[in-house]
Amino acid sequence: MKRAASLGVAAAVTAATLTYALWGADLGALWRTLAGGALWVMLPFLAVLAVFFASNAQRWAWMLRPFGRFSPQQLLPSMMIGFAANNLLPLRVGELIRAYLLAKDAGLAKSGVLMNLALERLLDLIGILVIYVAALALLPAAPAAFRTSAWLAAAAVLGLALVLAAFMLAPRQIDALWRRLALRLPARLGQRGSIYLAQFEQGLSAMRTPALAALLIGYSIGRWLLAVALAWLAIYAYAGAVALPVAMVTIGITAFAVALPSAPGFVGPMQAAFVLALTPFGIEREAALAASVLFLLGHWIPVTAVGALYLASRHLSFREVAAEAEAEPAMPPGTPG
Repeated sequence: MKRAASLGVAAAVTAATLTYALWGADLGALWRTLAGGALWVMLPFLAVLAVFFASNAQRWAWMLRPFGRFSPQQLLPSMMIGFAANNLLPLRVGELIRAYLLAKDAGLAKSGVLMNLALERLLDLIGILVIYVAALALLPAAPAAFRTSAWLAAAAVLGLALVLAAFMLAPRQIDALWRRLALRLPARLGQRGSIYLAQFEQGLSAMRTPALAALLIGYSIGRWLLAVALAWLAIYAYAGAVALPVAMVTIGITAFAVALPSAPGFVGPMQAAFVLALTPFGIEREAALAASVLFLLGHWIPVTAVGALYLASRHLSFREVAAEAEAEPAMPPGTPG
């Protein structure tokens, strides 16, 4: 029942965002725009995309140091299978698959890897917010709604920084606070929460080394600047050169849009984000839609192909590995409940 409700929400979001993106668009002009784009940009696009995912594997290797020493090459298969699964399966099950495969290969608790991925999401959010705020600081003519959202984003960056600082600088106080809260919860829930908290703190221990923490945050910002380059190339193919801050705003809005529940591959939210971000800067809706299609397919095809090849080497299908990942208990063996 819960899964059916989640799928219903995802379908509704996809329909709503596609309706917004296509509303008022000339479909004939859209087709002509798509056919007439500067498709040579796919060569640098794919090169930047390869660096983008290689940098993600390297960052993950640094983040996993509290759990063991891993090379980016060791992490790449489970990472790419997970991203490919997100392109094909609903409800972001790729994140669960990614955690399951690494935990299985490395002998780790799946819940521990999932908590480590929560840190990855926090670092990504900080990187995205920094880029979005910087972009709007460089765009004095940005719409008022964008500027308001920049203030909210700046507050969110500060809030996330304070949360990370609290976990890094005062872990004992966080543990004591949780123990007091757990007394008000059912015993099973309190025990599970204690284990998740311990594993999250273990994953955060990489951030307690100032040099490594600065490296991870800087790397996260740099990683999203690579995504900005991808957006700039996609926009260039159909609208010509735009100011770099415009591409930065586009990535910021797109990153938040694809966080919404939607169809696999982020169809709908991605198109709506490009239209919302680009039309205020004088780019026609059809060109914005075409850029979103190139951006989506430029990711979807190579990522899905690479993930499928890695999965084929394990003699599994995406649905089979999804079923295995969902059947595997999240908690370590012997956990109560």
